[in-house]
Amino acid sequence: MTTSVPDLVAAIGPRVRTSPFFPATVRAGVTAVSTYNHMWLPMSYGDPEREYERLTTGVSMWDVAAQRHTEVSGPDADAVVELVTAVDTSDTDRCRAIYAPMCDHDGRLINDPVLFHWHDGTWRFSISDSDVRLWLQAIIRAHEFRAQVAELDTATLAIQGPKAGDVIDALGFGWFDELDQFEQRPTPMRLDDGPAVEVVVSKSGWSTQGGCEIFLDDATRAVDLWNTVSAAGEPFDIGPGAPNATERIENVLLSYGTDTGYDADPIELGLTDHLDLDRPDFIGQAALRRIRDDGPKRRLRGVVIDGDDIGVLQQPVPFTIGGDRVGLLRAATHSPRFESNIGLALLDASCTPGDVGSVELDDGQRTARLVELPFADSLED
Repeated sequence: MTTSVPDLVAAIGPRVRTSPFFPATVRAGVTAVSTYNHMWLPMSYGDPEREYERLTTGVSMWDVAAQRHTEVSGPDADAVVELVTAVDTSDTDRCRAIYAPMCDHDGRLINDPVLFHWHDGTWRFSISDSDVRLWLQAIIRAHEFRAQVAELDTATLAIQGPKAGDVIDALGFGWFDELDQFEQRPTPMRLDDGPAVEVVVSKSGWSTQGGCEIFLDDATRAVDLWNTVSAAGEPFDIGPGAPNATERIENVLLSYGTDTGYDADPIELGLTDHLDLDRPDFIGQAALRRIRDDGPKRRLRGVVIDGDDIGVLQQPVPFTIGGDRVGLLRAATHSPRFESNIGLALLDASCTPGDVGSVELDDGQRTARLVELPFADSLED
């Protein structure tokens, strides 16, 4: 059973930091936050339906400073990055990035960052919610690499949505359309009528709606950056938003910890196409090869849930077929796009699309049908 949660106040303290954008998000009316990498991550500004609509039909701006940058530098930085990622990073040029799942020695996914090869030759892991810095420090020390790791106080602001290009152009980045996906460009930017600072503009962001991320290493200017983007976007009805649970489930953007738990491997999560298992040694390679050859024990499956519209699932719930528990429904929401309740479940590998089971939600038991992912292939005409 899930449990309804009353309105709560999240306490601010040294262990959970506020974002450099925090004063601006308060003025913008933030109403809900989540703890992410020991920092508050805004999750809503009080109108989830409007925030979804703005993201999918207009343009929104997100404080994603909790998407921390963990930097690896030094003479052996390239070797460190090769060892700790399950992809081949050797041909990732400067000012480019790659989706780079990281595993432990047993093949369990420990983070699924976007890995940026910075313009100065260093590497930056733009991380999901886990302590990658500690893992990297341990690996560097154990292998006696000549490298350093640091968590940077980079202020990251995302501009996402079909009209994001209008705002990006209004900011003076007329060259943005020339960039490939995950390509970045350092550029000076005048902020809030003050002096210009260097930012890095990247064609990236945690939605499928298009847009950019702006990386600002001088976090003292974060509010100025927010104000500048807000002003440039005003003619296009830009508004505050956040990584959107509904849009990302509709498009199967993996959420580490939410969809995966903390014991899943990337093969059962459907990330095989993002792995390079036959390149030189990396951490987790032997385990992942065994899983590939033997077949995973679980699979991430799409789910359609019957009945009235549901809200965003707060906690995973058991998924049963014929009375037997076969895994967990890990994430779910009502989808305006598909006009259905949809979710992601991590289930025994024997469960296949077409199987029908049930889940217990706050209002009782619901029938749930497994479908192929992505949902667009199963639910769109």
